[in-house]
Amino acid sequence: MKKTILIALTAATFALTGLNGATFAKAAPNEAAIAGFGGYDGLMKINLDLVARVKANPLIGSLFKDTDATRLATLLSDQFCELLGGGCTYTGNDMKAAHQGMGIKTHHFNALAEDLQRAMDAAGVSQSEQFRLIGKLAPMKRDINDQ
Repeated sequence: MKKTILIALTAATFALTGLNGATFAKAAPNEAAIAGFGGYDGLMKINLDLVARVKANPLIGSLFKDTDATRLATLLSDQFCELLGGGCTYTGNDMKAAHQGMGIKTHHFNALAEDLQRAMDAAGVSQSEQFRLIGKLAPMKRDINDQ
């Protein structure tokens, strides 16, 4: 019993340092649902990598030039965790409001999706887990793209 409590406390307090030096200590209410991504800490690592990739991407980097990378990675982690059943609560804007007036076209959306896939590959996320997340994100395209 003591060992289980210690492991749970250790997992819940594991710290991850963000791009601007911020420290995160968060665990999802249902870590098992996101275990294939390394839990909440794994989602943060993936999304910090993703944000760095999109900021450096010549096709879409300008869309993110003024974005707070750590805040965006946190919002994405919360959103992915919620979508995957991890029990987190996404508190950001809905996709239509968040991307309104940005001029996002299909090639921009696809470039971000490719950067996400690369970040998940780098984190060792299995193809089946990647497909599970992409399946949850794909329907958002209609709210993100300018028609």
